[in-house]
Amino acid sequence: MEVDKDELKVVHRALSEWESDGSLTPQQAATLREGLTLRQNDRQQIAQYFFFIALFCTLLAFGAIFLSEKLLEKIKTYFAWSDLAIALIAAALAVLWFWYIATKRKDTRSSAYEIYMALGGLAVLTSLVYVCKYIHADATYYTTFLSLASVSLFVISILLRSYILWLGALVAVTCWFGAFTSSYNQHYLFLGMNYPVRYVLFGALLLVLSLLQLRVQRLLYSQRITYIAGLTVFFVALWMVSIFGNFNSIERWQRAHQVQVLIYSAFLAIASGLSFYLGIRFRNTAARDFGVLFVLVNLYTRYFEYFWDSMNKGIFFIILAVTFGLVGRWLERKNRSSSQGKSIKINSVDKN
Repeated sequence: MEVDKDELKVVHRALSEWESDGSLTPQQAATLREGLTLRQNDRQQIAQYFFFIALFCTLLAFGAIFLSEKLLEKIKTYFAWSDLAIALIAAALAVLWFWYIATKRKDTRSSAYEIYMALGGLAVLTSLVYVCKYIHADATYYTTFLSLASVSLFVISILLRSYILWLGALVAVTCWFGAFTSSYNQHYLFLGMNYPVRYVLFGALLLVLSLLQLRVQRLLYSQRITYIAGLTVFFVALWMVSIFGNFNSIERWQRAHQVQVLIYSAFLAIASGLSFYLGIRFRNTAARDFGVLFVLVNLYTRYFEYFWDSMNKGIFFIILAVTFGLVGRWLERKNRSSSQGKSIKINSVDKN
């Protein structure tokens, strides 16, 4: 909920009073405070854009420097530093940076704070790159680096309550899962699963983790990020499965009958329909929106797979229009009936 500066003070004062008289528990009050955001004026919004541009340029500079081995070798040779020395220097700079930003957090806007956390995260990743070089993790370089990065970013994010570091940790652990399973696969299958099927399982695990976060007060701040990431990975992977099935090579996929892959599109339809229903049932906008999105994605994908050459394009879109028009009409009726039911209850309470 966006409020201006004066409204924010009033709401905070009201929450403190309700918490003191027992109307709200400390956990409920903390959850409500986290849902408040300060409305920004035009200049603040423009400043935020410049912050994001600066962060993007920093990321590009980081990638350009560390993807250029010749530049790295020149730096190492010029200063006569070992890999361990560079790792320790980067780690020390990261610690000092995080400590400094943590002391200034009260005077720093949330967007700027997250950008500063991202810069500190880059220093952490730099240190881990040289740690892996120092221990000569050649055969397992990616899995070692990604596992260390995941743990480090998760820990720092929890300690400093940083959203962007939590997101970075999720990206790192997602990449680690792919690298780890590819290291132990046989004929491009890990426990009988190709890459898309593996990530369907991984997305489901992220969703379970997001539900477990609701039980841990310290992790509540990042629960939404984990939940959205889980939905994204789960549905995108399931969509890929609906196209490629569980085959381990393009040749086998091309020789397969369409019926062998069609069953996976049914799974996607069931999952997206269930997500849509549960999103409406429990007023979960993310589940509802992902459900609608992937119902559409599934329909369009099947159309291009099976009906692009045989069915008239206008007929297909007429069918879609009628279908979604009927669904919208049904939802409108449900909303109208629920609103009438609520008004009847309110009137009966007022009369009593």
